[in-house]
Amino acid sequence: MYNQPETDFLNRFTTLPVLLDMLSRQCITLLGPTNWEDRNDAYYLEKYKANKQLKTLLACCFSTKRETFHHWKVFSNGPSGVCIEFNSHKLLSMVETVEGISFRPVSYRLIKHNQNPSLGAWPFLKRKAFEDEGEFRIIYENPFIEKKTKEIRFDLECIEKITLSPWMPKPIAKSVAKVIRDIKHCEDITVVGSSLLESSGWKNCL
Repeated sequence: MYNQPETDFLNRFTTLPVLLDMLSRQCITLLGPTNWEDRNDAYYLEKYKANKQLKTLLACCFSTKRETFHHWKVFSNGPSGVCIEFNSHKLLSMVETVEGISFRPVSYRLIKHNQNPSLGAWPFLKRKAFEDEGEFRIIYENPFIEKKTKEIRFDLECIEKITLSPWMPKPIAKSVAKVIRDIKHCEDITVVGSSLLESSGWKNCL
């Protein structure tokens, strides 16, 4: 179906505080686009909200791509960055039961190919220059109640693994992994450090 990802995983690049909150409460938090750096993207969501006369429009963004330097640098820069890999089928089967929720892959277009797009597509459109993100977006709409956040509960079994920032020092990464596994029901979660910037496998090719 057009609203399903092509991959069996969805990566959420975020920060360690967000991860700890997510694991402790077993909730994904959707937020408004007010502070998004891509103001073109935020504008489309704001116009969609106005045209549909919604009280609330919130979103949460994932990637259908494996980790790249771009993902870490833009979405999870610095030693506190993390990447949460979800099983897309398990996660979306829970998400789709929530009233007001919809989701689909983001479509990336050139300006000349984006003239007069349909209203329903507006929250899922971005400029072609951002295509490497491979974004998959979940949105929440409410025409009656104004909300700043929307929390969606999920089962921890949806998480395949957690990858810690390539800039996190190894001794700290070891301690952080223990903190994560000490959270209730998280003892079996796989936690690894990213080898993107330093890979023994890559070095041993020579």
